Amino acid sequence: MKEDNDVKYRQAMQNAYILLTNKLSLDEVLDHNGCALPFSIEEDVTDEDVEGVIEYFCKVEEFEKCAELKKLKETQKYNKNFINL
Repeated sequence: MKEDNDVKYRQAMQNAYILLTNKLSLDEVLDHNGCALPFSIEEDVTDEDVEGVIEYFCKVEEFEKCAELKKLKETQKYNKNFINL
């Protein structure tokens, strides 16, 4: 059970990274894996949401993703709303 939750959480964080960095669109991620996310797509993404994704990737030592997300957060160049793009 815990392993399933860990896999789902990791997938949610990977999806968040992909969307925040514009690697794929929301529709593309939905088509690929159903799009579990650590935040609601019905509300604007906040700096706190982005910080949570950054902390996750730092914790799992994926530092390139951390650096890319930190740069996006500092410049505010990430999608804040995935439904009304």
